[in-house]
Amino acid sequence: MNETKMLLELPRRRWIPTSSLLSVGIGVVLTLAVVVIALPFETTAVGAFILGRGLTQPITLAIAFTVAHYCIRRCFVARNEQRHVDRDWIPRGMINIQPSDVDIDILLGLFQQRQTLIGNRLTRLLMCFRDSRSRENTRELHQDDVALTQADIESGFLVTRTMIWALPMLGFLGTVLGISVSIGGFSGLLANVEDLDKVKSSLTQVTGGLSTAFDTTLLGIIAAIICMLLMSITEKAEQRLACDIEATINDELFPRLGNYETSST
Repeated sequence: MNETKMLLELPRRRWIPTSSLLSVGIGVVLTLAVVVIALPFETTAVGAFILGRGLTQPITLAIAFTVAHYCIRRCFVARNEQRHVDRDWIPRGMINIQPSDVDIDILLGLFQQRQTLIGNRLTRLLMCFRDSRSRENTRELHQDDVALTQADIESGFLVTRTMIWALPMLGFLGTVLGISVSIGGFSGLLANVEDLDKVKSSLTQVTGGLSTAFDTTLLGIIAAIICMLLMSITEKAEQRLACDIEATINDELFPRLGNYETSST
């Protein structure tokens, strides 16, 4: 019971924090900024592309900016944490570490000061070894941490994948709306074929609807491709970080732990 209680007092396992609300806020602010900048150029091709194609364009931009900020921020944190993994966290002269060694407390103090992901993992494992007095329990904790970290990486991009999937769907929605407008204008064109002014008005409606159809699809596809690339780069950076942390623990920590086991009684 005492050993179980001690194991439950381990520091919480950490991974790259996710701040989805911050990314959503940044996405909305950037979209509003783009809309405001485009207002003086509303009559130009670029202004019409952003402002003259309905609500699907601003919504697509907001989602794309949100995903981009979310991925770039996580990628930056992963790259920063990667630099810490390559350091020598345990002095090379420390071998056959026993649970009662005072060096463990010294190392724990150093790890907790740095507030890094690798330091967090090493702290959990050393505290487990010290308190449970079992190398086997420590390795089981490491395996659990590896599995939970992989789950964190996968769950961290679930919403992102959904948002990327929504980008071309918004483009197709704009396409349907644009084609509907074009068909309506074409019907008006056939009904007023003898009135030249009405024919011109109907043609404008037809071409405007087709422009909406093509432009919304174009923006949705381009935004989805860019966001998919950013997410792939970020996910790869996190997977590499997780693998390097695992390799560091297996190569630097476990070979130095003594084969100390508590008795079964």
